[in-house]
Amino acid sequence: MRVFLAEYVCSGGFCGTPVEQIEDSLRTEGAAMASALCEDLAKVADVVFPVDARLRPCLPACEEHPIHAGESLYGQWAKAAAGCDAAIIIAPEKDGILAKAVGMLRAADVDVIAGTGDFLRVASDKLQTARALHAAGVPHPATLMPNDPRSLERLRQGGQVIVKPRDGCGTEAIRLFDDVDEAIRFAEETDLIQAFIPGLAASVAMIVDGSEMVVLPAVSQDISLATCAYLGGSGPLGNDHQRRAASLAQCAIAAMPPHARGFVGLDLVLADEGGEDCVIEINPRLTTSYVGLRKMVSGNLAARLLGLQCGPVQCKVGPDEVRWSREGKVWIEGVEVGHE
Repeated sequence: MRVFLAEYVCSGGFCGTPVEQIEDSLRTEGAAMASALCEDLAKVADVVFPVDARLRPCLPACEEHPIHAGESLYGQWAKAAAGCDAAIIIAPEKDGILAKAVGMLRAADVDVIAGTGDFLRVASDKLQTARALHAAGVPHPATLMPNDPRSLERLRQGGQVIVKPRDGCGTEAIRLFDDVDEAIRFAEETDLIQAFIPGLAASVAMIVDGSEMVVLPAVSQDISLATCAYLGGSGPLGNDHQRRAASLAQCAIAAMPPHARGFVGLDLVLADEGGEDCVIEINPRLTTSYVGLRKMVSGNLAARLLGLQCGPVQCKVGPDEVRWSREGKVWIEGVEVGHE
């Protein structure tokens, strides 16, 4: 089996940009995800990886295709992917990058393991995600555009608020405010204002294929409140949090347009009381938590993505025994572990 794997940053998305101008978090998290997933894929398939030589991550033996500036990125990807049985794309939703990459490869008759166009469109737009979740009764923070007053009073009653791009990725450009009116003055027309929900920042990932949905262990996220930056995470969470996260995630996916496929990550807040848990965002792609999740479960997550393994997921570690940084370093019971 031949599998095409592309990670936007490492695989040429910034080929024409000086390295020092590429955001550090994009580079480090991209390289971490690419290295981990490529390592797992290489155990069950021949991997084809397009690469920007300046940003080459640590990769196992695979078929590398150098990407050249000045040529069509997706044209080069499609050429490299020709003849592959499947493709996995790790790319930001911002500016429609993920949807365009998936669409271009599908137009070249490549089977991309990703959601349909409607699912990608709604999951990539934080306002449309909010509307879909609210319409289905899935708990989600009060959300409004800066020029839309309909939720203003509700936000004023709730304390702190967050300003973030409607079209953003991860914790990019997020700001926390104590005052709603100050947040409105700060926000751009393309931003969202959202109630800040106190509680445990968590995430849960799924591997989806049609009606089959495998829920992976829920984990906590290490997010700096001072900078609203993602620093890493740890897990798995305890049994009660696992049940609550899995239930909420499945309701969220059911509220979205059909059809999700492949790896989908959901950001949640788990409150002191289960009835106050809520979904924050839906990421229709691989997330950085993969570097830790692959150390928590039995089997090979990449094989599950390809449909080569099935059945319930079995966790092989106790609560909070695995920790990872956004750079891809992983610790098990406090001891750093390297690549396999």
